Amino acid sequence: MSRLLPACLAICQAAAMPWTTTVLQTFTKPGANPTAPLVRGADGGLYGTSSSGGAAGVGTLFRVESGKVLTIHHFGAAGGSAPAAGMVVGGDGALYGTTDGGGAGGFGAVFRFDPATGTLATLFNFAGGNGSVPAELAWHGDGNFYGVTRAGGANGHGTLFKLTPGGTLTTLHSFTGTDGSDPCGPLEFAGGSFYGVCRSGGSSSLGTAFRITPGGTFTPLFSFSGNAGAHPGANPAAGLRLHSSGVLVGTTEYGGSAGFGTAFKLTTAAVPVHGVLHHFADPTGSQPAGRLVEGADANLYGTCAAGGTAGFGVLFRLTPGGIHTPLHQFSGNDGAVPRAGLVEDAGGLFHGTTSAGGPGQLGVAFTLSSGGAFAVEAVLSPGSGFLPSGAPVADGTGRWLFPLARGGDLGGGTIAAIDPDTGELTSHALDPAIGDTPDGALSSLNGVFYGICARGGLFDRGSAFVYDPLSGPAALADFDTAGGSLAEGPLVPLTGALFGMAREGGSSVRGTLYRLSTTGSRLRVLSFTGTTGSTPGRDPRGPLVLAPNQSLYGTTALGGSSNLGVVFKINALGAYTQLASFTSTGPNSPGGGLVLAADGMIYGSCRSGGDSGAGALIRIDPATDQWETAASFDPASSEEPLGPLLASDEGFIFGLTAGGAVFRFHPLLGLEIVADTGAAGAAEDESALAHTGGLALLPDRSLLCTLPAGGPGGGGQVVRIVPPAPRTAWKLAQLGDAQAPDTGDPDGDSLPNLVEYALGLDPAVPDALPAAALVSGALEVTLARDPARTDVAVSVEATSDLEGPWETLASTSSGLPYTGPGYVSGDAATPSLKAVRIRDTLSPPSAPRRFLRLRVDP
Repeated sequence: MSRLLPACLAICQAAAMPWTTTVLQTFTKPGANPTAPLVRGADGGLYGTSSSGGAAGVGTLFRVESGKVLTIHHFGAAGGSAPAAGMVVGGDGALYGTTDGGGAGGFGAVFRFDPATGTLATLFNFAGGNGSVPAELAWHGDGNFYGVTRAGGANGHGTLFKLTPGGTLTTLHSFTGTDGSDPCGPLEFAGGSFYGVCRSGGSSSLGTAFRITPGGTFTPLFSFSGNAGAHPGANPAAGLRLHSSGVLVGTTEYGGSAGFGTAFKLTTAAVPVHGVLHHFADPTGSQPAGRLVEGADANLYGTCAAGGTAGFGVLFRLTPGGIHTPLHQFSGNDGAVPRAGLVEDAGGLFHGTTSAGGPGQLGVAFTLSSGGAFAVEAVLSPGSGFLPSGAPVADGTGRWLFPLARGGDLGGGTIAAIDPDTGELTSHALDPAIGDTPDGALSSLNGVFYGICARGGLFDRGSAFVYDPLSGPAALADFDTAGGSLAEGPLVPLTGALFGMAREGGSSVRGTLYRLSTTGSRLRVLSFTGTTGSTPGRDPRGPLVLAPNQSLYGTTALGGSSNLGVVFKINALGAYTQLASFTSTGPNSPGGGLVLAADGMIYGSCRSGGDSGAGALIRIDPATDQWETAASFDPASSEEPLGPLLASDEGFIFGLTAGGAVFRFHPLLGLEIVADTGAAGAAEDESALAHTGGLALLPDRSLLCTLPAGGPGGGGQVVRIVPPAPRTAWKLAQLGDAQAPDTGDPDGDSLPNLVEYALGLDPAVPDALPAAALVSGALEVTLARDPARTDVAVSVEATSDLEGPWETLASTSSGLPYTGPGYVSGDAATPSLKAVRIRDTLSPPSAPRRFLRLRVDP
């Protein structure tokens, strides 16, 4: 490790002995916006896909079970992305599905999922010329799959294909536009042929109906004619269904007499006959987008993506004769925009999903009876939350509090409490009416916790809340644009109030600094003015720091003369002073606020610049208000420090990088990477708002770390990072061998390594034990004690006879001060190095012979 003087610069490098990382909690970034119908697997499970969300943001495969949505697989570009169509059970009992995009060529893929093993594999990758954007497959009795691609093919309008279970594809037809374009899946088999519809193309470009044999003989049937005409309806969004009466039934999303869609029937005669069953109207449901399903009562059941009382969609029943009955109208809270069809279980209950609504607008899974009894079966928003968005804070009971920006039972995020010893986690959900998207660590003032939400509240511009670890969050203040919006914690206590910053809003719409009373009254202290003006800066980043001079110090990510950020000070009278305006020739773009170190200096981080352009740590002296670069990051080991810094009482500064590396800096020891968490230290939510995690120092000197993204579930992690045992690190640094034996004596001074370590001696230079001396008529010895050396025990013992018995005068273990019946001076429960004097309890007049000895135990 590089050594340096306080005024020198250091280049970051990896630690010689990385710290040990243990994952305490992993959060799942859920799927979002399911547009495909659920399917009952051969194992009886209810499975579905989401077209977005998940670890890579491109969709998931999930199972609905025991009132929860359990993510089974996260899609990625290589294996296919955006699974928007339904799955089908194949002849082998596996589930087969498609993705709109991704795959080897980026044109979509067919995948196979085995519920028995939980494994998913790509069966076929489309290449564009043979089709792209595949829709839901149909399994045929001949042992093959038949399907459509909505685009690609010879003419760019989509294809019809056959696919063997082994992955061999045969193109049966390429649409021309005239005979249809953008075909919908799945195909439906009836009377020896497959029947289907196209969303567009045909004589009016409103879609078509067609028939094709398994051998590839294609027959166009008719073109949809819009609001009226021979075949009313336009733009079907789902495939046809064969009714038990022998006719095919389907829907169009638009067209019909009101323009809000139709339900129709189609015979399978040589010249099929088309007839409209129902013209949809907005008040009772519009835009039927899902495939109809026949219930046990022979009625048809379906979904409308819009319309109804609230405009969020409707579930309906339609008799074979065309009598339409709305069964449930979505309100938004119970789901919205159901674009997928329903599936009926053996008990006659229908299951479905909505593509929006519910907590966090992620969608819900629901049940519906034929009589119209509706219930939310599960929500996609995970109850514990995801995307940790602030550093942990001790709650005083051994647990640590931190926010999660998204998820929760109410969709507004959560405040979680974790036990760092067991990993046990509990959480309270945030109601968006109180606040949405908690961001930044909680703060404590007079025993009360306060937090910040970036969004939500009365004006949807963020809020402040009070948090009780037992009862959860309660509203404190609703933010508006004038006072500052998109706020970020933590708040800083000062003179009985709390100070914070908002990234947007204010008189110049470039962010604000504000004062918040404990009763919820907010006063704007200043508005940042961007690149010029009286208070330069834009997009301020917390936390602020209260220096001993009673001034607040802070940074902004943008603004200043080069629009690369500033460092500023607000004195006790409220006067603003710009201390630094960053440029491209030095550190720039602060991304994590400031921290007050044990030496009285203020430290901050910059995402860019520095000696290697990979970011830097800066140091501000509040006595002079001068700043300098303290250390630069090396892109070979890590780069882009982000998020709040942590100062320890030993003088170390800890922080995170965007890539999830944990670094440590000391003015005398330089900058080093102590751990790579393998997760992400920063992440954006679905609205591109950036969140950072943070660190806390536990009593045993290990670190508790929150990470906003990454991990197997993609939703972030909480990890505990434990430094190497002090003796192990000492051996590596002093002897070059972390496993050097305690009994070794490389310098030949008869003092084994364990004794040299305990007394702070140099194992490479011959030493002698500290000598005892007569002080005030009694034997006394002075020993060095380093409180950081917690893995050694030292005792000073005395006797009047070398054969014993020996009595302990004073002893220390676990880095604690010396205690015992002897006279002890110069020791205290503080972290600095000590020179401890230990004196015998007996003096020579009362004991003519006295001996002292030193005992050292690992």
